[in-house]
Amino acid sequence: MRRSRKRQQVRAGGLVALAVSILVAVASCSVLGDSDQERAESDAIATAIQETLAQRPDVVRVEVGYQNNISNPASASVTAFLKPGADFDRFIDEAVRLLWLSKLSPLSGISVSVSDDADIHRGTTRYVAPADEDKAELEQKYGPRPPG
Repeated sequence: MRRSRKRQQVRAGGLVALAVSILVAVASCSVLGDSDQERAESDAIATAIQETLAQRPDVVRVEVGYQNNISNPASASVTAFLKPGADFDRFIDEAVRLLWLSKLSPLSGISVSVSDDADIHRGTTRYVAPADEDKAELEQKYGPRPPG
């Protein structure tokens, strides 16, 4: 009788773990799953920022994206190739400013990767966490984020 009681406890524990896993998976999908309308709005904002950055005289090509899924929650990214000798810091500052002041929401991470179009060994990547440790600095530098 003891063995069957332990088996029942083990089975019950397994069922509870399975139920919790399913609930977490469903909650994650609903929390991080943008609707079609939200994705279209985010894509439009990212495209507008991309077009603004592309107009800079130092830009050869640039791509701006936004994702809000389990792999990349509320993440904006910029990948740019600049003309030889261009100032990476000025470009990165402008990209971060545009993303920070945009209506992309939520926004928990910004990644900006910049490379010299003529020298693949010259490049840098900067990551900013606007929802966490970098929020105060971004607010001081660029002002508050617009309401989402």
